[in-house]
Amino acid sequence: MTKKAENSGKRRMSFPDVPLNEQREVTDENFGALLVQAAEEMVAIHQGEQAPARIVYPRETARNREVPAPPLYDATRVRQVREKLGVSQAVFARLMNVTDKTVQSWEQGVRPPSGAALRLLELAEIQPEVFNAVGSHAGE
Repeated sequence: MTKKAENSGKRRMSFPDVPLNEQREVTDENFGALLVQAAEEMVAIHQGEQAPARIVYPRETARNREVPAPPLYDATRVRQVREKLGVSQAVFARLMNVTDKTVQSWEQGVRPPSGAALRLLELAEIQPEVFNAVGSHAGE
């Protein structure tokens, strides 16, 4: 059996914003006509005579995306992240949006970082150039 014979027959064009009962069957017989119609619609959209179809992007939810917890950071690892960024404790505190004393307590092992600070530390560790860039746009 040839490829054409395998692929002949009906196929449904999928348009997320068009109800299934309004979608057209694509057959070898109507393919050309549908292609011409699509080209005409494209021109009409480009000329402002027709609104474009609504694009529906899949939405990520807790049901279809697993987000792992951020890693834990001990005093040594916090200091390593800061040093990787090449900043002082005071600058690091401002980048993290915490007080200088908070950074000191993390680095001395008095108190471990928690909550959103863990995710920010992860970002700073993985993408230091992005994390450092955020601080350079302050006040814009």
